[in-house]
Amino acid sequence: MNYPWERSSQKDLGKVLLIYPITGMDVFGINVGLPLSCLYLGTVLERAGYRVEILDERITTTFEEDVAASIRQENPLLVGISSMTGMQIRGGLKAARAVRRVDPDLPIVWGGVHPSLCPDSTLKDPLCDIVVVGEGEITLIELTDCLRRGGDLTSVAGVGYKVDGKLKFNPGRPMIEDLDVIPRPNYDLIEMEHYFTRAPSTGEAQLQIVTSRGCPFDCEFCYNLKFNERRFRYHSAERAVSDIVYLVERFGVSAIFIEDDYFFGHPGRVKKICDLLLREKLDLLVQVPCRIDYLYRQSEEMIDKLYRAGFKELWIGVESGSPERLKEILKRTTLDQVRQVNQMMSHSNVYVKYGFMAGFPKEQRRETLQTVDFMFELLSTNPNAGTAPVAIYTPYPGTTLYDKARLVYGMEFPDTLEGWSHFHFGENNNPFLSPRQKKFISKINVVSRFFERRAFERFCDNRFKPLLMGIYNLYYRYLRLRLRWRFFEFMPEIPLIRLMEKLYIQLLHRAQLSKLSEAPRVGRKSSAVEAS
Repeated sequence: MNYPWERSSQKDLGKVLLIYPITGMDVFGINVGLPLSCLYLGTVLERAGYRVEILDERITTTFEEDVAASIRQENPLLVGISSMTGMQIRGGLKAARAVRRVDPDLPIVWGGVHPSLCPDSTLKDPLCDIVVVGEGEITLIELTDCLRRGGDLTSVAGVGYKVDGKLKFNPGRPMIEDLDVIPRPNYDLIEMEHYFTRAPSTGEAQLQIVTSRGCPFDCEFCYNLKFNERRFRYHSAERAVSDIVYLVERFGVSAIFIEDDYFFGHPGRVKKICDLLLREKLDLLVQVPCRIDYLYRQSEEMIDKLYRAGFKELWIGVESGSPERLKEILKRTTLDQVRQVNQMMSHSNVYVKYGFMAGFPKEQRRETLQTVDFMFELLSTNPNAGTAPVAIYTPYPGTTLYDKARLVYGMEFPDTLEGWSHFHFGENNNPFLSPRQKKFISKINVVSRFFERRAFERFCDNRFKPLLMGIYNLYYRYLRLRLRWRFFEFMPEIPLIRLMEKLYIQLLHRAQLSKLSEAPRVGRKSSAVEAS
């Protein structure tokens, strides 16, 4: 099969503007990572003959002005906006309004996870002209070709559009089976000095990569059920290692975060990746999500091999400390498996970070407390264990629990882009919980930020670290007493913690943003050491 980015007659076919909006919790050096969705699309568009500009709202204080200036400088063929459900939609709407003010006729195209899962409510918004459903590499090139030629949109698979105010959707596009055909991202499309984050356990400079797409499991809270149709596709071991080595050699990083949903889905591929990385003799730290059942089946020798190859930080979604909830959400793992893996990992040097949620349908207060108790059990039995803050479960579109919340519990969901922009895991939107349980889970969401010292310390700016860690030590002792006594009714510190966290994140992010904007422009091929 010939892919549109492989066509030989490449020439200047025009400009495409791609926009990556804010996510709502953006902090330089912590989680402002590469805008991979825009990078992948920009790379194939460029190879197909288009000039691409990527604007990232997270790295500028003049975002709307930047959008307007880009359009006035040269009108693009389209403006593409990438968005997940929640806060990122807000930035996308802000960008779309800026586009409309400059050129009301310029096509605005929305794509990404949320527009793919909610195409109707996305497309009916006046700030959306076209929606891309599913993977965008092939679709966006064909769409741009069609708009450039003034062609008929009915010829482009995988898009929705409006005809006389009515929504029209073309047949879907098959997924790309062999991910190796997708070109490596062209990092020259962005200013790389903005995107180096820090590995949690060591603080080393880190960049992000994707080596697979999808997951075959049926966890009821996961978007993969619909977005990737439970299919697991991956780069070959050779391509995955080649991409890692490229980042290490070109940008001087010693840490890589693999943003796969199911990296360990093919054990033979994982073993081969380890062998190839060991052959490269890289002093590498790789951070990657992992399912507990993969580790449960591995020997200590394989765990040691993973560590020697660089896989020194594993992020594991346990989800709940309640056996009932794990069965209800079809997690397909048990707490005993988690305990055994945690015990095994305590004898290795691998740092394991456990993730949990609370607020599932029918979840009782005692189950939420089981989750809290299990988190501390894992921390106390493994010195190399960590825990992320307890996320508030949110029924996202495309998940089984979303359908249950709507059909069984009568939950009403937004039907507009603006409405969905307020729907995210930081807010408890779940009517199937009692008011008391909702308040309790919201409190646990806040105080669980203090469960692991290492995670809290990572967010401390060096200038304030002694003061903040002193406050942490005092509050942690106070918090453990509350947990022991099960007393959560009167917690006046919760609003203050939320406010201080919000202000601190804004202060830290803006200070770094100002520093980067005032500093001399760093060459795009510089090392991470120079860039950070």
